[in-house]
Amino acid sequence: MGTSQYTVRTCVAEGVGVPCKLKTEPDLRFMKHPTSDDCDEAQGQKGSVTYVDLTLPSESGRALFVEVTTDVPGQNTDRGFFVRPTRLTREWGKASVSAKTASFYLADTGQFSVEFASDATWKSYNKATNFDALMLFVNPPLTVPKELTLISPGTSGKFFDLGPNKNYLFLAGIDYDWGKDYVFKVHDNTSVYFEQGAHVRARIVQTEKKVKNVLIQGYGTLDVHYDLKPDVVGISDDATRQNVGIFGKNIRVTGLTLINTNPTCGLFGYCLNINANWSPLGNKDDPFDAWELQLKDPPYKFHKAHCQEKNMDDSPNSDFTNCPTSRADGQVVSFVKCMTWQLGHDGLNAGKWGTVQNSFVRTIDDAIKPWDSHGIYRNITIWQLTLGWPINFGWWNWNQPDIDTVVTSIYIIHNHNWATSSGWPETQSGQCVVGGIYGSGAIKSGYRLSNIFVETAASCAVGLQISKKAYSRHLTPEGCVGSMKDIRIDGMYFDEEFYQTGGYNNFLSGETKPNDGCIKDLSGKIENMIISGNVGGRALVQSDFVVNSKTVPGLTFETAKDDPHPPLFDYFKYADKNTYNGHGSNEIDVDGVKVFSMKQCILRCHSDW
Repeated sequence: MGTSQYTVRTCVAEGVGVPCKLKTEPDLRFMKHPTSDDCDEAQGQKGSVTYVDLTLPSESGRALFVEVTTDVPGQNTDRGFFVRPTRLTREWGKASVSAKTASFYLADTGQFSVEFASDATWKSYNKATNFDALMLFVNPPLTVPKELTLISPGTSGKFFDLGPNKNYLFLAGIDYDWGKDYVFKVHDNTSVYFEQGAHVRARIVQTEKKVKNVLIQGYGTLDVHYDLKPDVVGISDDATRQNVGIFGKNIRVTGLTLINTNPTCGLFGYCLNINANWSPLGNKDDPFDAWELQLKDPPYKFHKAHCQEKNMDDSPNSDFTNCPTSRADGQVVSFVKCMTWQLGHDGLNAGKWGTVQNSFVRTIDDAIKPWDSHGIYRNITIWQLTLGWPINFGWWNWNQPDIDTVVTSIYIIHNHNWATSSGWPETQSGQCVVGGIYGSGAIKSGYRLSNIFVETAASCAVGLQISKKAYSRHLTPEGCVGSMKDIRIDGMYFDEEFYQTGGYNNFLSGETKPNDGCIKDLSGKIENMIISGNVGGRALVQSDFVVNSKTVPGLTFETAKDDPHPPLFDYFKYADKNTYNGHGSNEIDVDGVKVFSMKQCILRCHSDW
């Protein structure tokens, strides 16, 4: 997979500031952008990612002490050093830095980007797309049970069945590489464990039936590396093209790193998709193709639903065996890391009653997909590459109520989609932090978004359009799109003013020309939306937006609450003193950012160690 240009040493300290004996981390993982320069789906993204799974003991007060040295050409601390999300890390003491080395404490679990770079890096297309990244994944302890069935790298055929009623283990140090795409199909009451460091070039799926009680756990890597043969139902059809793709209830995925290192351009597939609301149960006699819901109007063909309330043709679904009915038997995705390199390689979607928490997404397409009722997405770190929405509100959901999902504590450390927003998609919004082009007949209501933190250059806050002409769509039989009602976005905090390259803005519009009979909740309006935010020290206000007022009734902007992660202002004033390059300091903000107050200036200084 290549060679990392970082050295990482760590130890567990009794607390922040307490010394301990550093040891070199032996299992740094490295992946370089896999596609050729002429791959349009890569949207110019190159660079590399080094990553490592670390464990923080659960005893109260303990912290990881970390020392990082970079050998990446051009990287040093002369223009800045950050460990992001800075809102979390800046209160664990300041780093000690030299030209190419920095040491610091991490006092909680999470996913952290270590950056020998200035804030200005993220406004440069060449620098941002060629950046060589280092990710530290700090995890809670996990125990791998004994007496598990070892999975052999010598399994044959196109797939291997796991279960039912069995427990398995992928070992570290084993070459799990079949030289082709390979699938493990999970069944009821099955656990699959990864020993830390295990690397498996395969996928784990079940889309031909609905299963229950599946656990996939461990600090290993599941890597989609080989081309998928087209439309093999249950193996490589459009419903199954995911690192992890499962239909059922009580599905748990914990700790895995999901990557896509396939060098072929244009291959669609998510990192993780559980109970995807746009795809049917697999049927070998009648395979589903995603094109059936792209640029297509009703009537739609019959395909059997899994847990959706209606089949694809809007006839009622009568079989809800092994479908979640509450949080108690819903899906839970924790400490999962998703890293992909191409358009069409989306992030995480846990489905109805699903929870995604304490996870990381780095994609060139949509990062998290809150498209279903009763979902929870919380404490997620996102590195959005050159295309896609960090928080996507939906495209082609099959028609059923979509209510009461919560999205909170989202840390967007980078958002490079300003690079492509002027040309795609073809709306006035481009790609903002929240939004999408919604083409579903499902009525979306009661969503609550809060505490969304955006650290570096970002194009806009909300870009949302409801349209019966959306590229990917599933309208009602009458050709209607559902309205979005009573949605609150409480607290979007942008550290900088919007960074825009022209041709787009914050944008809100419902369906402007609904079909005859498309009224009330099927008129495609955005009704009674409430937004609050802070942009580089000023309020986010309606004049920041282009709004189609006829289709967006009841829009309200409120004052955002104070940032819930204020820094400690432990600074001492030296009267009549100055400091500059060569005289006590480095000039880290040579490409300065305009701020509105001394407090904001201190905030920025505090984040840069």
